[in-house]
Parts: sequence; C-alpha cells; structure tokens
Amino acid sequence: MSYRKRARQQYVQERKKVLSSVESKVKRAKQAQKQKIPRPSVAVAKEEEKEETAEALSKGQPATLHYSGEAAKVTAKIRYETMKTEPLVKTVHMADGKIVHMKYVGPQKQLVWVDDEGKEHDKKDVKLMQQLKDGRFVPIVISKTKDIHVEPVDPRVMDEFQPYSFIEIWGEDEGDEDALRSFAYDLIMNKKVGAVEKFSHGFGKAYVGFMRPVLSKDGKTFTVEMMVSENKKKHRRWMAAEKGFAEKKKKPEEPEIPKMW
Repeated sequence: MSYRKRARQQYVQERKKVLSSVESKVKRAKQAQKQKIPRPSVAVAKEEEKEETAEALSKGQPATLHYSGEAAKVTAKIRYETMKTEPLVKTVHMADGKIVHMKYVGPQKQLVWVDDEGKEHDKKDVKLMQQLKDGRFVPIVISKTKDIHVEPVDPRVMDEFQPYSFIEIWGEDEGDEDALRSFAYDLIMNKKVGAVEKFSHGFGKAYVGFMRPVLSKDGKTFTVEMMVSENKKKHRRWMAAEKGFAEKKKKPEEPEIPKMW
C-alpha cells in the first residue's frame, strides 16, 4: 500500500511539473507576440479603409461573356459597372462663398449663375476655384494652352488614363510637317508616346495629353493624334491572374496538445 501511495504522489508531482512547463511556454509566447505586434499605423488604417470600400462596392450588372479564340473557348457569368473616376484637377465656380452653376432661364435663355439654393449671383463675382483633397478652395486661372511641351514616356503610362477626347495635329507648312515627321519617327523608333503634362482649351478645365503618330494604311502619309484625359482610371475589381494565386482560406486545424509522456 505504501508503495502505491508513493507512486501516486510521484505521478501527481510529475504532472504538475509538465503543466507548469506548458504554461510558462504559453506565457513566453504571449509576451513575444505582444512585442511583435506594432501599434496601428496610417498604413493599417488605409488597408482597413480599402477593405471597407471593397465591401461597399455595388454588385454591378449581370451578363454572360462568350469568347472563342485560338486556344480557348470561354463562357462566363460576369458583372460590370461604369468605372468611377474623379478629375485630376477638381474645379468649381464660386460666388459669395457658395458654389454656383451656369443655368439658362426664361424664354430668351438668359445665362445666369445660381447656387444650390436657387439664388442668383452676379457674373462679376464668379471665380474659378480648385477644390483640394483637404476640402479647401483656392482661386486658380486655367488659360488656353499656347505652348505644348511634350516628353517621351512609356506607352503603358497612357493606359492609366481614361480618354476624354482625341485631337488631330498637323503642321502649318512643309517645314512644320518635316519637324512633325522627325517627332513621329523618334517616337516610333524608340517605342514611346509623347506625354503632355498640362493642356487646356480654357473654360476652367485642365487635361493631360498623350501624342502618337498614326500611319495611313498604305504607309505613305501620317498624322499625329493626341488623347486628352481629365481622369485617371482606378481599377477596383482585381482577380487572381493564375489558378491558386489567390490566398485560400485555411481550414481549421486540430489543437496542438503538449506531450505529457
């Protein structure tokens, strides 16, 4: 009997020792984890905002895509929506501290400036303002572009912008056509497009521009085309480019039990 009692006491003491060891490991792991976890940063906040934005995206319009190519034949249920963009330079007209809009009134279609409450404002008090990201309004002047400064850039830069319109460009005389011919040849040979940082027709709107030469079908003549844009595209519906590339949800695993013996 005494032997059994001693054996039981020895087993109980040994088990307490094992549990104590496990608890100490857990405690050390928690302390190490606390040290590794940084305080919330601006980057983390932005990621959370992205997740919230992603959750708030509309479902879009349903359709079925059909494609038959050389190596693939595809039928897929899809969703689509118009891309949401904002002007590169957001401008408004203001008078007496209020945003105003042009409006034609009366049988004679007289042009007047009115605010959101319907109150008319004198034309001489209307000023063009830029609305900054922080909500402030600053007065600006956007005049018609007379000197167009062009620099060569990678054509992929052009893909980031949403076209607003296209402008055709040609030389006034033979000498100017020769200059444009050299300009077009340099872009083609170096596989570039001509980027214009600022372009405007006036009227309170500013654009960026991208020039490229366009050859006729027989290759004997050419013209220069400029795409102007006031918006930068923003893609929000990303999909994995390869199967298995997207992070898969991990299945819940069995808890790890410390070895007791």
